[in-house]
Amino acid sequence: MRPHPRAMSRLGLWGLLGLLAAGCAPAGRRGAPAGVAAAAPAMLTHRAVPPPGGAPAEVVAAIPHARWDRGLAQAAGALVALAAGGRAPTDVATRRAVLDRAAFPGPASFAQARTAGELPQAMIDEIIVAAAGAPVDIGLASRTWGDGSVLWVVGWAAHHADLKPIPQQVGLDDTVPVAVYPTDRAAPLTLFLAPPDGVVEAIPLDPGVDRWLDRFHTPGAYRLEVVQGEGTAARVVLLWSVFVDGPPPAPPPPRPPPTVNPDPAAAEAKLYAALDALRRARGLPALQRFPLFEPLAREHSALLAARGVVAHAVPGAPGGVPARAARVAHPRARHLENVAAALDADEAMALVVDSPGHLQALLCTACSHVAIGAALEPVLDRRPRLFVTWELLAFPEGPPQPIDRLDR
Repeated sequence: MRPHPRAMSRLGLWGLLGLLAAGCAPAGRRGAPAGVAAAAPAMLTHRAVPPPGGAPAEVVAAIPHARWDRGLAQAAGALVALAAGGRAPTDVATRRAVLDRAAFPGPASFAQARTAGELPQAMIDEIIVAAAGAPVDIGLASRTWGDGSVLWVVGWAAHHADLKPIPQQVGLDDTVPVAVYPTDRAAPLTLFLAPPDGVVEAIPLDPGVDRWLDRFHTPGAYRLEVVQGEGTAARVVLLWSVFVDGPPPAPPPPRPPPTVNPDPAAAEAKLYAALDALRRARGLPALQRFPLFEPLAREHSALLAARGVVAHAVPGAPGGVPARAARVAHPRARHLENVAAALDADEAMALVVDSPGHLQALLCTACSHVAIGAALEPVLDRRPRLFVTWELLAFPEGPPQPIDRLDR
């Protein structure tokens, strides 16, 4: 099993993942009209600058090891501009679009709050806890409504690595060098590259060394993700898009939040159908449902929902689903697992598709079966999240049978 990062959606913090990208292609691919200078293409890079005075400076000062990032600030501003009814959009597609147009290369999250004008301290405290002491890139935007209340949107990303600046727009068949400079040079780096079609490629990286990519043979958006470490210690350190033969698209119309709580059984059916459609669109066969492991996937989702965390293993259930599966069937299965939490099935699917590491699991070419389990978060003070576990399965020796049945 190749390790891959975890998709997550937190209460109040939404993400995983502005300066508008230039609309021209790189020099030599499409020329500007005679006498008109071509605009330089946007470069994917962090843009650390001193924060403006006032609220931005206060937020940066309040969060340990924080620095103001101009791209993140403009992405937050784009979300504020799209706000309706006092809330900024939280759907994956809109967040991804504003970060793409800001050319920000990190796995950014956003938090929002509406106050009578004061800075939302609870939101700042939540970011401090989530950052867990890591250096943090910060961008803040706000909007005052007619009743005098203020909507605050903070973009933030734990800063574990720098990306050598690269163009965000490239031409067909261009070759692009990617170099990553992590703060921790001991743990291995893996680049996951998701093309507009086909399967995801995993490419090992050496810290600070150019890796030349020559995979840009189809027009469209390529999603790239750098993961550091392996297994449960793996973390996403960089996440960005490269656009071949065209500029980043404008943000789509924001998806309205769900108005009713999701039904886990209906969500599972929807996720199975969405996985089938995704694989067929990429030229891969659909996977067979594997009912034997569905209760285990549901149990894992319920454990996560009860704790409000997204993880591959939790206290009291060492080894996660693979370990429990080996106790009910002969341990011949190879597992690729995705876990996510979102307000409904559509958003959970969008979260994992947006991450090339998770997408690679969904597009597993060696897998033949899948078990999906969903559970609802047991909360009363807000809309509950849907926790989902995907078990993508390969059986080199054939599908296992329940142990008790084989013992008869």
